Amino acid sequence: MANFLLVADPDSDRRARFVRGVRTRLPPLDGLRTAECAAGDVQLLWAAADSAPISTAADGDGVAVLWGEAIAGPDARRIGAPEVARAWAETPSRIAAPWDGLYAAAVCRAHRPGVVVVGADLLGLFPIYFYGSPELLLVASSPELFRHHPAFRPELDTAGLVGLLLTAGIVQGRTLWRDVRRLAPGHLLFWEPRAEPQEVSQYALPASDRFFGLPFGAQVNLLYDAWDAAVARHALPGEADERCGLLLSGGRDSRLLAGALGCHGIRCAALTLGEPGDFEVTCATAVATSLGMEHTVRPDAVDRYPQYAELQVTWEHVANGLSSVYTWGVPRHLGALGHRVVAAYLVDPVVGGSSLAWAVDPATGRASFDTLFGSLNQYGIARDRLRRLLRREVFGDLVDETVERLRQAYDALPGEEFQKGWRFFLEHRGRFHAGGTPWRLCFGAWPVLPVQDHVVLETAGGMPAATLDRRRAEDEVLRRRFPDLARLPLDRNSSNLEPLIPSAWWRVRRGVRDRVAAVVRLAGRASARPGARRVERRRYVRLYDLNGPGWRAVRRQAEPYRERLAGLVVPEVLGELLPPPDVTVDLRDTIIDSTGAKLLLGLLIWSRDHM
Repeated sequence: MANFLLVADPDSDRRARFVRGVRTRLPPLDGLRTAECAAGDVQLLWAAADSAPISTAADGDGVAVLWGEAIAGPDARRIGAPEVARAWAETPSRIAAPWDGLYAAAVCRAHRPGVVVVGADLLGLFPIYFYGSPELLLVASSPELFRHHPAFRPELDTAGLVGLLLTAGIVQGRTLWRDVRRLAPGHLLFWEPRAEPQEVSQYALPASDRFFGLPFGAQVNLLYDAWDAAVARHALPGEADERCGLLLSGGRDSRLLAGALGCHGIRCAALTLGEPGDFEVTCATAVATSLGMEHTVRPDAVDRYPQYAELQVTWEHVANGLSSVYTWGVPRHLGALGHRVVAAYLVDPVVGGSSLAWAVDPATGRASFDTLFGSLNQYGIARDRLRRLLRREVFGDLVDETVERLRQAYDALPGEEFQKGWRFFLEHRGRFHAGGTPWRLCFGAWPVLPVQDHVVLETAGGMPAATLDRRRAEDEVLRRRFPDLARLPLDRNSSNLEPLIPSAWWRVRRGVRDRVAAVVRLAGRASARPGARRVERRRYVRLYDLNGPGWRAVRRQAEPYRERLAGLVVPEVLGELLPPPDVTVDLRDTIIDSTGAKLLLGLLIWSRDHM
């Protein structure tokens, strides 16, 4: 992807001043190239890596720009900006369906002066924000530069803030700024002078009972066939000797991806983040060795967390929470892998069925909005605590009203109850957590996500809950199609590395290891020195530790700005939820229980420049 900005402004002097003022601010990272084009009252600017796939077209009918790879048809044909311009030349009611792949595009037409159409990929992972009126349109992959336009008046959207604090993601398009919205997934943005911008539905995640009646084995085969074809379509190189990068973790999803890449003979250079002793690195190394892949391990730059937090707050406005700041350190490693990097983001909820665990009450076995919202809210600030935190004279009943709006949106979704949960999860947690990372990666190499595929989504959307739940089908695919990989140790973000196909020798070793570990734990309790800490081999526990050195630095970075929120929050409650940097926070779950505090850290840093 790229960091792009579109301005449609009939005031040519004002537009020129705005463009001059933001042109040098556009690159989020060093080393990016910038470019621009114009048509009438519309001007487009972008910053991207040299290798980013970008297509432009300009003629008497206007200009079009495509950032990324839009894939049409089963032959994996990559389309260009001219084809986008033709497909989006119709009226909103006759618009073409979106393409597969990860991309965004903008078309500015001259034969209908000033008309602008902007859209993105199937799941809406490429961020598109817009601010519009009959006289002005601003569209960008980040809302940050809007504030430099003379006609834009930044004002806090209290409802947008409540949605972010509840779910750690944008709710129904509302951002921290009033009248600045994020384009809904599967929608196109239409605008013309003297009219308000409108979002037009182009695609909806499919939900059907198409494969419910098939035997489990047949369902597994269909899921694998869809996945295998998608990997080939999305990841096959454009040139015979071209290689691509692969983000390889120690878990299931990237293993499923690596196996399919190997079957198609796609040459990859794998990258794993972490320390040599991490469970993640141990398992990923075994996969790379088994497939004969070139493999590189790079440490996470925890000391750069404050720099990464600045980038995430500045360019994302806390839209994706703040927990994943470490991913801003990945782009610098990608250039050495190739121009494109294949990744398994969102395979977990789409193919692995993890979203079902979020929506299903384990006591009843039934999916519901209440269970799903409770799961989402664990990664934000608990509803009762948020009511206490926010000043009632400012926010009124917005907390409960936001939850009710979410409930209504959930109820309006089609399909079985578990399918509503599947789609709702992808449009919220999936889109704004794991789905927020590819935009950051694009500044190093272009992300290739085979999950962004019509057939994969349609196949998964037609499977019964029992097939997808708890990774049942995904694990069976690995066992059947990639047994060598299924026999390797598997990272589960815990010390349990048991393979999906454990050998007899593995079972014996596990029994011995468990007995030794029990003895060591007993001995350790008896002889532990005060203050002694074991080495943490679970990478994500280390990365998300609010009391670790990286997050301590971010907490110190945010601390001076508490007073800026005094008009919005109750200071005593803020102190409970986010203690000062020198206080060790008691966390039952290092990952889940720290996300609400990190949201508040992001808001404090954001308030420095925006409140």
